Amino acid sequence: EFKFVSLQEAGLDGETLKKMDHDALQALPAVRAKQQEAEAGLTRYQEKLNNKFGDVLRLHRFSVVAVGFERLVYSQVESFSPKTTP
Repeated sequence: EFKFVSLQEAGLDGETLKKMDHDALQALPAVRAKQQEAEAGLTRYQEKLNNKFGDVLRLHRFSVVAVGFERLVYSQVESFSPKTTP
């Protein structure tokens, strides 16, 4: 799942952004919000695909947030176990 944060949303300029370390970049409120949106979208997509195809696909889930055109923040999102009903 891909999300974009503009420099204006991040409240930074490109030069400052380039100098930030990964942890500081990931801690930005705008980046955290987009990561949460991406993870929610991934959960919805995986649930729909699991309902349609079962566990055959063995999907891996990643959230990617572009901050301007300067930086990327990405993470692998843990898979969930589909809910089963008795």
